[in-house]
Amino acid sequence: MSPSGPLAADDLIRAASKVRFLGVPVEAHESLGSTNDEAFRRAAEGAPEGLVVLARHQTAGKGRLGRTWFDQPGRSLMFSILLQPTIPLPSYPLLSLTLASSVAATASIVGSGITVKWPNDVLQRGKKFCGILAESRTVRPGEPPLLVLGAGVNVSYSEADFPQELRATATSLTKHDGGRPDASWLFSHILQHFAHELAMLGERDLIDLLRFLETRMPPHGSGVRVVLPDRVVEGEYQGLTVTGALTVRHAGTGALETLTTGVMQ
Repeated sequence: MSPSGPLAADDLIRAASKVRFLGVPVEAHESLGSTNDEAFRRAAEGAPEGLVVLARHQTAGKGRLGRTWFDQPGRSLMFSILLQPTIPLPSYPLLSLTLASSVAATASIVGSGITVKWPNDVLQRGKKFCGILAESRTVRPGEPPLLVLGAGVNVSYSEADFPQELRATATSLTKHDGGRPDASWLFSHILQHFAHELAMLGERDLIDLLRFLETRMPPHGSGVRVVLPDRVVEGEYQGLTVTGALTVRHAGTGALETLTTGVMQ
């Protein structure tokens, strides 16, 4: 595989099909409309918690706020995880941050300058190489809602592969030596890391999970700028809540505000 060439179909799908998450075999596909939609479809058929759906290409990939997810066949690592959380529904966003942090922890093994940007992005030197999309649905009447976490990781792109409008903000994960990481290795290690954090959550509580997530967030008191649909909030970062919301102390007034939407810059 060349540094910016597409990922080999047989190699990635064969390797992914041998991986298990929470004891459940991964389902790997050449192409799907949306891995999130496929995970919910399989859940309706009775698929268990822990199912992971992977695709080399999505024809209807989704991002946050109704956006589409850009990908070219074989250049991204795209997968969705089916969960049936036992934590309260308002705290589901913490699991999205946990997956983003698991991506960041794995990427930091092979590359540098890796950070998490609230609420759902992973960056390398300030540019986005991974996005997380969390969706919750009630599949069967009377049952608790299920959570699907979708991840899209740019693995094998050159700058010229991105549309012009994305080149200033998007990147592909780069190793310390300037090469591209192995997608199969990334996939298995992200899942291992995420499974470990889920197990720790089961043994402890949300406060311990918050402590882990805070290690990937800016230091308390750091200046932040959060863009909301109708305004911009500027101030100092004060931490996360047990629902994954962002607490900011406004510049000037000193008032505290808890933000559940928006993008931190």
